[in-house]
Amino acid sequence: MNVSEAITARKSVRAYLDKPVSSDDLEKIVEAGQWAPNAGAFQISVIRNAGLRQKINQLTLDAMTHSGIEFLQERASLPGYQPLYGAPVLILLSAPADAPHSAVNAALAAENMLLTATGLGLGSCYLVSPTLVLNSKENRELAREAGIPDGYRLQCAIIVGYAAAENKFTANERTKKGAVNYVD
Repeated sequence: MNVSEAITARKSVRAYLDKPVSSDDLEKIVEAGQWAPNAGAFQISVIRNAGLRQKINQLTLDAMTHSGIEFLQERASLPGYQPLYGAPVLILLSAPADAPHSAVNAALAAENMLLTATGLGLGSCYLVSPTLVLNSKENRELAREAGIPDGYRLQCAIIVGYAAAENKFTANERTKKGAVNYVD
């Protein structure tokens, strides 16, 4: 699959099989993130530990439920909804809290990883909801356990795994977005 094909084939997968991602594939995905354009430091933390993923999932669901943000509360109230969608791998992208381009650096790395996962035949999804938990002062110890260095904030996350056939939390069709104009 070439890059253009990966871009159009990539979709947000929100249901996963209980099947581990190979270390070789995971290494390729992480390395793709390391090759992203950047304007500063960032950290990639790969969470394969099921207990830690479940803890982050449950705390994220609770944070969404009590966020006061209508979209997040509606999502969290859906029957069977789980913020990490049962994915076997959670990848956290954090960066210095005081650096001006941290969010952009992390997002560029995430996109490289999402496209690489697609090219490898894996499902993936970009997430921001874990930031509700892992950037809170009361969960600083959990953030450390998840590999987020002191002085860093979680900017975004991705999940990776083998897509399940039933994917009730994902829209079936993707559409192009964003306005475009050409200035010649």
